[in-house]
This record gives sequence, structure tokens and C-alpha cells, in this order.
Amino acid sequence: MSKAFVVWDGLAEYKEELRQLPAACLGEGRHAVEGGVNGAYVAISTVYGAHRVTGTLQKRLKITPLKVSGQYSTGLVLTSGSPIAVLFDRGSQARHYVTVNGVDHVTGRMPPNPIFTSSVAKAKREIVAKLKEIVLRRGAVSVTET
Repeated sequence: MSKAFVVWDGLAEYKEELRQLPAACLGEGRHAVEGGVNGAYVAISTVYGAHRVTGTLQKRLKITPLKVSGQYSTGLVLTSGSPIAVLFDRGSQARHYVTVNGVDHVTGRMPPNPIFTSSVAKAKREIVAKLKEIVLRRGAVSVTET
């Protein structure tokens, strides 16, 4: 009776290719992240600039490197340091007051303009799709988000 066996030719080369995969994907992945974050920055800054009164919204919009650990990690953080950014995104309710002369005033009504949250969410979806595509193009069968 003969025994069945499999000879895998090229296993060492395959293992080496797998070892190099993170480094090979890093540069392309870094460009995907930078492009997505920069695109969100431009979209948000444009809307903030159109509503310029003091310039606080636009001036305090910042991109900073994400402090990550690991040889194959990359990341950027888009933040707004403006104290009114949340009000701009979510809007504000009208405030009513009556003057000492008895005149009724309504102030502060601002409709929501969720440019920050919508732009960041859109950029995240695009970045994740590009990262999946990079890994799939390099031979992965499937990619699952966690």
C-alpha cells in the first residue's frame, strides 16, 4: 500500500512574502490615510471659511500624527480646538429674553451644519475601503473589519 503525501514547493518563498507583507502595505496605506484625512480637512476648512466671523473655527482645525506603537502603524488625528465647533456641528436653540423695557428678544438660533462629523465619517469609510483593497490586491482572500 502506498502513502499519499504532498510536496509544497516554494513554501520558504511564500513565508518570506508573508513576512514582508506589512512593510509592503505600509507605504500605500500611509498614503490612503493621509489622502483621506487631508480631504476631510479641506472640506471642513472650506465650510468653516465660508462662515468666517472670528476665524476661530478655521484657525483651530488641526491635523496631528497619531501616537501609535508598532513598527507597521500609521495614523493622523483631525481635531478642532474651537470651543464653538460642537455648536456649529449640532446647532443651537434660540434663546429668549426680555429687556428691562419689556421688549422680547430671540437670539442664538443656529441650524445644525454637521460638516465635521459627516466629513470625518466619509473619510473613514473611504480609508477603510482603500486599506481593504490594498490587502486584497496583495493576495488576501477576505478582509473583516473589527
